[in-house]
Amino acid sequence: MKADVEKEMEQLVNEEPEMPAVVRETLDATYATIQSQAKRRQKKFGWKKAAAAACAFVIAGGLLLNNDEVRAKIQAFFSFEDRGIEQAMSNGFGQENPSTAVDQEIGITLQRSFADGNKLGLSFLVEFVKPSMLEAGISEVSMDFRVKNGDGEYIEEFIPDTKVLKGDGGYASGLEQNNPVLNEETGIVQYDVVFSSNRGSFPILKDAVLEVESINIFYEKGTLQKINGEWNLPIANQNDRNNNQSVEYVMADSSSGIQVLAAKADPTSFNLKFAVDQLFEDETPFVFAMKLMDDKGNEYRNDSFSMEAENGQTIISTNFPITSYDQFERVQIIIDGIGEVELLRK
Repeated sequence: MKADVEKEMEQLVNEEPEMPAVVRETLDATYATIQSQAKRRQKKFGWKKAAAAACAFVIAGGLLLNNDEVRAKIQAFFSFEDRGIEQAMSNGFGQENPSTAVDQEIGITLQRSFADGNKLGLSFLVEFVKPSMLEAGISEVSMDFRVKNGDGEYIEEFIPDTKVLKGDGGYASGLEQNNPVLNEETGIVQYDVVFSSNRGSFPILKDAVLEVESINIFYEKGTLQKINGEWNLPIANQNDRNNNQSVEYVMADSSSGIQVLAAKADPTSFNLKFAVDQLFEDETPFVFAMKLMDDKGNEYRNDSFSMEAENGQTIISTNFPITSYDQFERVQIIIDGIGEVELLRK
């Protein structure tokens, strides 16, 4: 068994995963909205008796985390073409916490995670004990799962409408997912997920558990195979948001037509909340109209935003792909047709 697993992992290391891409964006948090308003970018991809399987899977996980070449590939697992996440990963912000659960002859390992107020990322390695469980022609693999914090609050529930919510949620405003590795011959799949919060409201993860309820296997012929089970995976505790992990910014001129309510750079992104003294019928004036310019003149665009009306004002919350690791002394926010404002590091 060990030799077989080592051989499979060697094949995995030597293969170059194919990652053609399609675009999917969304402006809301729930699973249903992600499905019905699919506008965020999503990458698409070409898609062993319990105790023995668990043992083999732990061996595989150990090989994965101790092999330098594979470790380098793990660094790229959160490759969503997101500059902020890439900055965070290259600075060691991601946490390795291999926790494994086995059910239905399928082992799931949560290899790596990261979290700050703006983004929550999870990287899974899935091993089908019997590769024959998979038919040929897989197009993608995903999961139905919930993230429960140590205080019992369900932070996120990525489930279909046919399942009942266990919490209020409301933190996430978008999701991206991909399969950087998919090998139907060996039954090994990599599944990565990143949740975003335009309001920068993700709570600190402490004694959190990830509850996987189903594995979804989509085939190119248009069919779906759903495997229900129970895989509970502890998530590494998130470090407190201090020790210079966040950098706050304030307005240089309070007379600007754009009133910045909060501006903070975290390890994965720059969260901005601002108000405009005007009510708009819809989000059209802000779509593709916002950009951030750093102190070197480089421009950055946001992917999505949240919009609400309050006391005659329009409130916008969004994230830009610069981070606290950039340590910019000043940045400029520009909204085409509305105005601009300079922010100074606090």
